[in-house]
Amino acid sequence: MAGVQKVCLNALNINQKNALILGIIIAKNSPRTISSRRKNGESRAVTSFTLRDSEVDTINIDVWGSEYFVFTFYERFLVGDIVEITAPKICIKTGENENFRPQVSSPFYLSINEGASDVSIHGSDMQSSYLPLLHIPSKHSSAYYGLAEVLKLPEEANNVYVDLLVVVKSVMSAKKIKTKTGTEMSIRSIEVIDNTTPAAVTLDMFDADTIQRAEDWRPLESVLFIADARVSWRGKAVKAQICARSVITHQPHTADAEALRLYIQNQASTRGGEAAAWAAWSGEKACAASVSQVKDRLSTGAPFCAALHALLTNLDLEDINKMNENTDDLKVRFTDHTGELTARLPINVLEDAIGCSGNQLQSMSSDDRAAIRWRILLEQCIVRIAASPPRLIVLALKRATQADPIPLY
Repeated sequence: MAGVQKVCLNALNINQKNALILGIIIAKNSPRTISSRRKNGESRAVTSFTLRDSEVDTINIDVWGSEYFVFTFYERFLVGDIVEITAPKICIKTGENENFRPQVSSPFYLSINEGASDVSIHGSDMQSSYLPLLHIPSKHSSAYYGLAEVLKLPEEANNVYVDLLVVVKSVMSAKKIKTKTGTEMSIRSIEVIDNTTPAAVTLDMFDADTIQRAEDWRPLESVLFIADARVSWRGKAVKAQICARSVITHQPHTADAEALRLYIQNQASTRGGEAAAWAAWSGEKACAASVSQVKDRLSTGAPFCAALHALLTNLDLEDINKMNENTDDLKVRFTDHTGELTARLPINVLEDAIGCSGNQLQSMSSDDRAAIRWRILLEQCIVRIAASPPRLIVLALKRATQADPIPLY
């Protein structure tokens, strides 16, 4: 376009008409259709994305047009794309709209209208300058919540926005759900952890682009800085969501991110893995509790440790032959006079309890495994458990002796 002038984000002003802006997309939001219709019956739609052109300068951009134009635009341009924006409308931010956008440095936002402005992919010659900007958090990276603080948020503090620095623990498959209005939408959940608690927090994502980006996230390797994750109570448990305000920085280039990654990998390589992390975290905090008391505490959604004196009523050692690199525990069940509960028994805790290694158990005959199983099955046991609602993990297990009196609750 003739007469355009390249302008950096920090030099924008309201009077510029033919600006050429170059930057990298760091976030985008799903398009939505506007209910009002034009005289010709064609629906209008809008989507938005966030652009960065330096370590400190960011701006939000709205894209307006026909449904076809906007939905095609959303699918064409991805997070990480370096784009040229020609002749956008430069608008002053208003407080009402900014509650539903990522926080940015610019006092303006850009508006792109179908037929009036243009957006295109920039050539590859600028990749070395712009791609590193993807790894710089969009907000100050030291003012983030630990997951221990998130889990302590009271139930009445619903829809709180927090910044998180976390490591991906697991990535679930995307699935389809129906909303209360009957609309079908996609959702993907991941579990995230940090160094403030062994408990994992579930993070839900609904945006198609974020769901796809999660394909590249690797458990115990991928670090995420999440600006403005929305935290809420659902089903008696704290959960986090990626929303229109959120910006995800994958593998942020910060000292805290590298320290967290090394901490989590060190914990994972320690014998016992998650159980060892819980044991180190719990210290002497495990108090005596009945099965019903454990269930009551589970309903609060907060992590805790407890000591049980209960009967081991289910342990199937044949399941050890079904274990693989993604599963390193067995399902067990404990019962006392107040009820029963199910927990996960890590293989290293089982080894300590029965005096045999996992490899030895796998090489035994079924009869030999059954004989070992009956050493503790249907016996009174002393059990130390950790709760990361709704999960229970066994930290220690031994057969009770006369020196282990049944506690009075």
